[in-house]
Amino acid sequence: ACYYFNRIYRADILHPRLSKEAMLNLILEDVNAFVPRELATFEKTKGEEGRLVLGDEYYVHISGPWDGPVRVIDVQPTSFSFITLKGHLEAGEIQFYLVDHPEQEDAIRFEIRSWTRSRDRVTDFFYQFLGISKMLQKNMWTFFCNKVVEKSGGELIGHIEVMTHRTHFSPEQQIPLWKQYTNQFERWSQAQLNFDPNKREEFTEINGWRIDEYKIGLPSEPSGQPVPGGPWETAKNIINNYEFPDPRIVSGIFVPDGPLQERIMIVRGHFLMFTFLFGVKVSQVFDEVRTLDKRGEGRVWGYSYRTLTGHFEMGEITFEIWKFLETGEVEFRIHAYSKPAFIHNPFYRIGFHLFGRGLQKRFGATALSRMQQMVIERVADVPTQEKPIATPDVQPLEQDESAAKKAEVLEEQQTESEV
Repeated sequence: ACYYFNRIYRADILHPRLSKEAMLNLILEDVNAFVPRELATFEKTKGEEGRLVLGDEYYVHISGPWDGPVRVIDVQPTSFSFITLKGHLEAGEIQFYLVDHPEQEDAIRFEIRSWTRSRDRVTDFFYQFLGISKMLQKNMWTFFCNKVVEKSGGELIGHIEVMTHRTHFSPEQQIPLWKQYTNQFERWSQAQLNFDPNKREEFTEINGWRIDEYKIGLPSEPSGQPVPGGPWETAKNIINNYEFPDPRIVSGIFVPDGPLQERIMIVRGHFLMFTFLFGVKVSQVFDEVRTLDKRGEGRVWGYSYRTLTGHFEMGEITFEIWKFLETGEVEFRIHAYSKPAFIHNPFYRIGFHLFGRGLQKRFGATALSRMQQMVIERVADVPTQEKPIATPDVQPLEQDESAAKKAEVLEEQQTESEV
């Protein structure tokens, strides 16, 4: 059988002379300075020479037949991540990050974490049974950890820790996407908002903020509270599961069983051949009755999320599902205020300046149409119970004088025919 391996290489550093950000900056400037040259080298195959940035691709040359390509899928002030590409001996993701030591004062922790499986059974054989690739990996990443300790100017606490957890894998089974991003959730849960929501009165178009409003009608319901399994409830579930965005533009990754009001979500954006990961945090959840002008009272459910540090935008977006109690009309609404955040990478900064607004509008338009289509399809799939045809109550014959006389005539005719 094949296995998934979750491997952790950890170095705790006491009294470092460099901050976490400065230490990561050294790694990004020259990743090859942290690997043993006789064992491995990183050759950049896509992107500008020099510093490692988001979207770069490397071909990792490892002693023996273990070479493979990787892509940089995330870069933050204290972390970065690679994902393996077709042709790599493993399939998965590897993450490098620095955090404050959870217990020791004036200390930091450097970790390399990977969640990978062997590309095929042959590769798995070399790793699990012969132990060749396992030994190469251990030597390479422990060297990397020791190099970080050396460059930081601090002292290693104890020794380099190496931990491996293994789970069975079969090609028919896929690890849920949110589990593949476990370490990302840990990082985003510690991230701060990239704007101050208390300055809401300053979020105007004059100050460079964009205010967007979108809405679309959905199938109506009978008047009164939402019908179980009806359009309002169906749309509520779609919003809760973040299914309405076009996955070709945006998809959301979150822990499905966690409470919505505490949700940290990784928004995975797609543009051309690029994929970007951003963090957002749910800021409010509501389920209430509101009054809207002449349309009267409406039952409203929804939530908002705000952008975290590292997002290309700063702001908040709200998704609502309305049902107007008097008319039974159902509507899906989106309200957002946003402003471009500072983007360190000049290439992405220019790209977002040119295409960001168009992508925003496309997100809103496709979200409306997808929501409408999904609700129509799902409501149509719900079996309905036919109502019985209304009929008048049966009354005794003697209570209807005309009917009684008609019955007498019919009885006489029946008697004559028998004679």
